Amino acid sequence: MNQKNIFTIIGAILILQGIAFLLMEDKMMTQAFPEIADPGHLALTQLFQLPAALFILVGLITYANRTTPNVAWAFAIGFGVVLCITLKHLLMDNIHVPIPAVVLQVLMVLAFAYTWSLPKKV
Repeated sequence: MNQKNIFTIIGAILILQGIAFLLMEDKMMTQAFPEIADPGHLALTQLFQLPAALFILVGLITYANRTTPNVAWAFAIGFGVVLCITLKHLLMDNIHVPIPAVVLQVLMVLAFAYTWSLPKKV
């Protein structure tokens, strides 16, 4: 696969993930924090809209840069940071993180790292 295909697929996944976060924010907050009171739950669902919007934004940027050479390093490092934070939540903070989300993040980091290793075309 080439960079254009990988970036197109990941851009679409990110956009769909952002839309899913917006549509399922209440359910995800209930699963992640089952013992939180109603005011805190409301605040968290409101704050959860920001990462959802950022996923959509990054998905659009990824799609727009699918033919731009030498950008895969930024995506690989950025998604590596996101993966580290997700793993911290899962392993240290005892926050319920869905395993499919972790697997998806690992696959994205690997895809961007693979694209980063491809020969650069200027």
